[in-house]
Amino acid sequence: MTTEVEPESHPSDLDDHALEAVPSNRRQSLTQMIVVQIGWNISVSSFLVGGVVGGGTSFGEGMAAIVVGNLVLVAVAALIGLVGYRTGLSSYLTARVVFGRQGAVLVSLLLGVVAMGFIGVLMDTWSGAVHKLIPAVPPWAFILVFGAAITTTAIFGFKGMAKFSAIAVPIEIAIALVALFKIGASGGGFAEVVTQQPVVPIGFAAAVGAVISTWITGAALVGDVTRFAIRGRDVIISCFAGFIVGAGIFETIATVSAMSVGNSNFVLVMQGLGLLAPAAVMLVLALWNTADNNLYSASLAFTNASNTLKVRIGKPVWTLVSIVIAVLVAFAGLAAQFLVFLNIIALIAPPFAGVIIAHFWILTRGSMHARLLESAPAVRVEALVAWVVAAVLSKYTDLLLTDAIEGLVYGIVCYAVLGWVVAAVKRGAPATAAATREGEA
Repeated sequence: MTTEVEPESHPSDLDDHALEAVPSNRRQSLTQMIVVQIGWNISVSSFLVGGVVGGGTSFGEGMAAIVVGNLVLVAVAALIGLVGYRTGLSSYLTARVVFGRQGAVLVSLLLGVVAMGFIGVLMDTWSGAVHKLIPAVPPWAFILVFGAAITTTAIFGFKGMAKFSAIAVPIEIAIALVALFKIGASGGGFAEVVTQQPVVPIGFAAAVGAVISTWITGAALVGDVTRFAIRGRDVIISCFAGFIVGAGIFETIATVSAMSVGNSNFVLVMQGLGLLAPAAVMLVLALWNTADNNLYSASLAFTNASNTLKVRIGKPVWTLVSIVIAVLVAFAGLAAQFLVFLNIIALIAPPFAGVIIAHFWILTRGSMHARLLESAPAVRVEALVAWVVAAVLSKYTDLLLTDAIEGLVYGIVCYAVLGWVVAAVKRGAPATAAATREGEA
């Protein structure tokens, strides 16, 4: 059950409760939650990951990697999403509770920049694809126009994303199903795909890691959306729909494309199937869906950080700043570094998610309400230390399936242990002080 702090004045859609809990009268229906989550997870990054999986695994191994990876993401998103639902707080206000008021500044800035960097890489990747198909459109023009377009929905927060997703999601799913049918009906069909063997195998662990790394940041920040949920079950259902129906289906289509026609570039595959126009529509809608969600989360992150630093700049302004960061990254030409960027995300985001999960589900079970902000310390050192240690361990050890899973598990374990130790020391300190005073007396 949530405990909302009613705002002193009703915020506009542009503010979107960036610095307060979402009150009960602003919660949204299950349908809206599902549409937004699916829209968020239908991404061009799914096509890129599908290409990695399809080019480096057999069919069975690839499908298993997609299922396992997305089920892990569902579990992580549900645990973190329920925190957002019960507290009504954004991911960055939640981070303020866990890492402390000042500690959350570092968290907010780092994750906000990473989110925009990821969108910049995707914009760079697909501006090049559009330019190859339509040479008259230079890459820089696509980047600028697209950046302006996604800002028009992200700046209105959940309401803007919900309206766009309600239009885009049915179209995207229809186009994807048509493409899958055409692929199955061409050449050797699905029989050839099932027997396909990779020329350069990447291994099951690497495939799972690619799936998880692509969306672990989204799973860690899903509270920005689930804080609008009415019921806890809505969180679980919408997370499942987002990662299995949204990301999973499109990763499967991209994997099948890579195995069937030897090309994971969805636009070029669609062109070969005589579906260039639908491909262009899919490209724009999929990138828009994901980009405006990341832009929204980044604007919340920067709003939280600036507010803590006593710089009173509203969410709309930070939305504009965020898109500028993404555009600059796109102009830097980092598309070829997609896998490198995934590795950076896998290093940073999973430990963050692990620390959040450990705090609310292990160390402070049942204590999930908006008033936790009032008791947040300046800095919770043990949380920051656990985050860093977990990231280092995931980088330099090889105990579990992939670095992303290791980072998540290490984050949970490290913070749980440190939290218990700190709590025990604090409990023992008063007793020691009392005993000392008695001895002196």
